[in-house]
Amino acid sequence: MRTCGIGRSAPRRRRGLKFAIAAGGTGGHIYPALSVARALAGQAVVFVGTRGGPEAEIVPRHGYPLRTIPARKMDRRLGPGALWSLAVSAGGVLAAIRLLRGERPGAVLGTGGYVAAPTLLAARLLRIPCAILEADAVPGRANRLLGRLVDRVFVAQAAAATWFPPRRVEVTGLPIRPEIGQGDGARFRQRHALAPERPLLFVFGGSQGAVRLNRAVLAALPELVAAGVQVVHQTGPRNYEAVRAAVPDPPPGYVPLPYLDDMADALAAADLVLCRAGSGTIAELTAAGRPAILVPLPTAVWDHQTHNARAMAEAGAALIVRDAELDGARLAAECVPLLRDTARLQRMAAASRALARPDAAQRIAAALVAMAGGARPLDSSVTRCAA
Repeated sequence: MRTCGIGRSAPRRRRGLKFAIAAGGTGGHIYPALSVARALAGQAVVFVGTRGGPEAEIVPRHGYPLRTIPARKMDRRLGPGALWSLAVSAGGVLAAIRLLRGERPGAVLGTGGYVAAPTLLAARLLRIPCAILEADAVPGRANRLLGRLVDRVFVAQAAAATWFPPRRVEVTGLPIRPEIGQGDGARFRQRHALAPERPLLFVFGGSQGAVRLNRAVLAALPELVAAGVQVVHQTGPRNYEAVRAAVPDPPPGYVPLPYLDDMADALAAADLVLCRAGSGTIAELTAAGRPAILVPLPTAVWDHQTHNARAMAEAGAALIVRDAELDGARLAAECVPLLRDTARLQRMAAASRALARPDAAQRIAAALVAMAGGARPLDSSVTRCAA
């Protein structure tokens, strides 16, 4: 493989390196990037994003500088030249070239969002070592193309490795907040007046909630409560008032919340989780060692959530219910027997934790430092796909 070596003298010292991370569009792209940035402690990190994306608020709030370039969605009707034609026409590559020449990073990482393609193409043109992070089991079109150009491809799930040149791929897991696997379940139950001895179902549909999950929970609630099941229901901010209107007098043990700031504690408290199957969700479930009922989002590109869910299901850590099949009756039929079977829940929890890769951010950070010439390459403990 031709190395995307830098066109100037690459930095060779362990300290004083600089890295650029292109991430934007959604929290699923931004938060793993922030985890990698934290793992690059002692090194300078600059983020590349857009002015109108959530990264414009999130990244500075976490203490990192953000540089912006123009970027927008790729037209899917175009062929393999779409990345180049779109980025050049929007001025993204030229802006990224100017930015990288000014910042002079030792390596560039793209974690996703429209900003990643022009930034990585600029890095390639400048011969700066570059890498991508693929979070899902099935990569999107942009990463499939970028995977042929970059030096390294970090994948969260082994299933994604088959889409990329084998010599460039490393299965690292998905970087997440380290506190996710260190929650205090007893503290969470006490905070929300939940009985310590009764089973707890934790329901969440991502930061914005999920209408299908909300409806199923409301329909199943009488049967769940009658069976002694407690429910913490993260509705999403936009759906909270509708849920409260449907349950104006919540029964004991039912806790509807618009949003959760203490996700680590909630996961630690839960006996079972009902949720979607985004890559970040899967990574957090396994870090916390939680069994789950996964309802993949049917509109996800390339149906990647179904593929994400299969890894947990095949390991015995989760059940999969199709979105179209989820209603109150199905939810109660799945949850009540499972929550009564503590031995099975324990097996599922152990299987979930066995899938965790808590050092994903550290592995990616070590690889980036090595790419920039500041340290030796990753050791053999990193799962590498054979050529």
